[in-house]
Amino acid sequence: MNINLGKKLPSFLKKNENKKEEKEKYQKYLTNGSSLLEEQLSFCKYGHHKVPLRSFTAEEIITSTNGFQENVGPYLYKGNFNEKKVLVKKYDGKKNMKRQHDHVIRDLVISSEMSYHKNVLKIIGYCLEFERVALVYEYSQFDYLFNCIQFLTWEKRMDIAIDIASVILYLHIEFPRPIIHRNLTSHNVILDQNGVVKLYNFECCIPLPIGKVQVQDDLIGTIGYLDPEYVWSSKVTLKSDVFSFGLFLLMLLSGREIRVNHEGKYYSEDYGLISLEKYAKICVKNNKLEDNIIDSKILQEEQKKLKRFLNLALRCAQKIGENRPNMIDVAKELQRIKKGGMQELLPTMECLIDWN
Repeated sequence: MNINLGKKLPSFLKKNENKKEEKEKYQKYLTNGSSLLEEQLSFCKYGHHKVPLRSFTAEEIITSTNGFQENVGPYLYKGNFNEKKVLVKKYDGKKNMKRQHDHVIRDLVISSEMSYHKNVLKIIGYCLEFERVALVYEYSQFDYLFNCIQFLTWEKRMDIAIDIASVILYLHIEFPRPIIHRNLTSHNVILDQNGVVKLYNFECCIPLPIGKVQVQDDLIGTIGYLDPEYVWSSKVTLKSDVFSFGLFLLMLLSGREIRVNHEGKYYSEDYGLISLEKYAKICVKNNKLEDNIIDSKILQEEQKKLKRFLNLALRCAQKIGENRPNMIDVAKELQRIKKGGMQELLPTMECLIDWN
C-alpha cells in the first residue's frame, strides 16, 4: 500500500478554519497517520502487492456524502466525488474507542493488500481527519448476500462458495505471515450489480506469529459463527476460518443463516441443541432435508453434488479443529464438486453421512 501523508495540505491547515477545530483535526491526523504506518509496516515489511491510495480530507468526505445522508449498510454511506460514485465506511459513537480504532486501521491495510482480488471490494482511499479513519471504496450497486440468497441458482451458489474460498485461502497462504479473517459471515459478503461476489471488512483479521499455528487474542467476531475452540481457549487458528466457512456453506445450501452456540451446537425446534452432523443425519434418515438443510429451490439439482457439498460443510464445521480440513483441501473439493464426475473423496473429506 503506497501512502503519502504529505502529498497535499490536509483541510485542517487551511487558513480560515477555527483554531480549536484545527488543533483537533491535526491531532487526529497525526494519531491516525502514525497508527496506519505502524500497521502497514507490521504486515507488509517483506513487500507485497502495492495499491496506491488517495488521502481524502474530511471536507471532501463530508461533501461527497452530503453529510453522510445516504446509509446503504452498517457504517456504509453512498457518496459522489468528482462525479464518481464512492462508498464511504465511517464509524460513529465512542464504544470500544481504542479497539475500533485499531481494527479500522487493520481493515485499511489488509483491504489495500487485497484490493486487486476480483472478489474483494476495492478500496481507493482513506481519511485520517476523523476520530477513526474513514475508508473509501469504489462504488457499485450491490445487495448483501443474506438478502438475496433465496433467489440464487445452485450454480451461482456454487460459484460464490468457490470465490469466497479463494479469498480466505489467499489470506492463509500468500502473506509472509498467514492471516486469519475471524469474521466470515454472509453480512460481510455482497453481490455487485454484475453478480460478482465480494468480501469486505477485514477489521477482525489477525496474523499468526512467525512459526506458530495459533495466536491468543480477545474473542472477536460474529456470534453464531465463532469457532468453539476459539471461544473456549481464546486461541484462534486457521481452522477457525474453516469452521466459519462451513457455516457459510450451510447458508448457501439451505438458503438461510445457520448459527451455532458457543459449543458449536445448532438449535432445532424439533430436537433442541444438537450437533450439526447429528442434525443432518436425522434429517437424512427421516427424509426431511428439504428446507431444513437443503433449500427446496435447489433440491432437484444433481443429488451427488448436493450431498458432497453438505459433507464438505459438515467437515468444515466439526467441533474439534484437528478434524477440519485446511482451506487448500476445501478449495480443491469445491472445484471437484463443481466439475462433477466420480472422483474419490480426498482423505480429509471422508463421508460423514450414510445416504443408503
